[in-house]
Amino acid sequence: MKKGLLLIMSLILIFSFAFNVNAAQITLEIWDNQHRAADSKVVENAIEEFKRIHPEVEIRRIARPLEDLQMQIMSAVPSRRGPDILTINNGETMMGPLVRGNHILSLDKYAEKYGWNEKVFSPVVLDRSRYSADGTTAGKGNLYAIAFMGEVVGVYYNKDIFTKLGIAIPESVEEFEAALAIIKRAGIIPLAYGGLDDWQFFHLYAQVQGSTLSHYMGADEAQKYLDDLVLRWDEGVSFINEGNKEAAAFLQNWVKKGYFINGFSGLNGDDAFPIFLAGQTAMFIQGSWYAGDIGADHFGFFPFPPYKKAEKLPPQVGGTMCPLGISRYTKYPDLAAEFLNILVTSEQTEKILVENNSLSGKIPVELSGIKKGTLKYDLYNTWNIVNNSGRLGHYLDWISPTMWDTLSQAGRQLMDLKITPEKFVELVENDYLQWQKEKPGR
Repeated sequence: MKKGLLLIMSLILIFSFAFNVNAAQITLEIWDNQHRAADSKVVENAIEEFKRIHPEVEIRRIARPLEDLQMQIMSAVPSRRGPDILTINNGETMMGPLVRGNHILSLDKYAEKYGWNEKVFSPVVLDRSRYSADGTTAGKGNLYAIAFMGEVVGVYYNKDIFTKLGIAIPESVEEFEAALAIIKRAGIIPLAYGGLDDWQFFHLYAQVQGSTLSHYMGADEAQKYLDDLVLRWDEGVSFINEGNKEAAAFLQNWVKKGYFINGFSGLNGDDAFPIFLAGQTAMFIQGSWYAGDIGADHFGFFPFPPYKKAEKLPPQVGGTMCPLGISRYTKYPDLAAEFLNILVTSEQTEKILVENNSLSGKIPVELSGIKKGTLKYDLYNTWNIVNNSGRLGHYLDWISPTMWDTLSQAGRQLMDLKITPEKFVELVENDYLQWQKEKPGR
């Protein structure tokens, strides 16, 4: 009797040990680019929440800058190696090639299961992570990645300077330019800008572009034009039009009138931003990601205004931080999707983001607990307004794989007054036409 009992107990221990060994072998690997402290905290918190539900799963995480991570992912995943969950930068840098290679999973069934289409972002934002199943058309089709943080570009401004000079929030480009002139006459630099960072020009130009395009086309048509150009690479779209030329002309006029920091072409964003924080410039046209580094309440944020006062709000440049998707070669797609759902929708994620003045993917952002008149309120109110309008402009370097270099060179020449606005749009147009010959599906 005792031998039988001992045998049973031994078998129980063996099976229990075997079960625990097998359970411990479940590992999810994550490669993401949220290496900055505040953003990394969101991911680490999601890992802790997931572990409480699934203590049997080990999570290994690598967080590195996008430039480094992109090279690793694009090498490992097509070889059926690499992580289960991975950063998938939008457009042709990563998402397009990974979709065409059938290397990442469509997330549509998980979006339906977890209600992502209702819980996070607006359709105009989610569409940036969609591709047709054959990977030839961006902006529509299957959802391949999801992000936990949004981004929007707008105008940061120094409230003390505006109050002292009697300047109200501009409601048109005419009022915006009048404010620039008043600030300049007061001996203050109107705009902080670092010309060495190519993307600073992309965002500056695209904000003005949204307003000029909306004036000539209408705000909703301007959004469709930008979608057709940047996401869908429509062959019937041209970059040569009055709106695009006038946006370039506005920037050159601001250079000629001395509205930017003297020597801006030799400054990068990390140089220009502290000058704005120090009160030496009145405004800084850049993205919401800067808000976490602005603590004082004498700074505010507003969307770039329409061309004319009575016109609708134009598309504001924005989107999401680099979203995350799931490798087709993972053994645990359902667990990976469950982790993504926690990362994107948990209350703790939203709390951490709000604490750091970052934009939550969950919309609309609840404003009742946020003090009016603060930068935080301005930022979230703008985000709600933009999502509600359905007009969110694009990062123009997504237009083609070579557009970053084209815009960088053309933008520097434009801001250095070495080329005309007409030549600027011609250079962008030539890049776009070349992409038409090379784009997927040709």
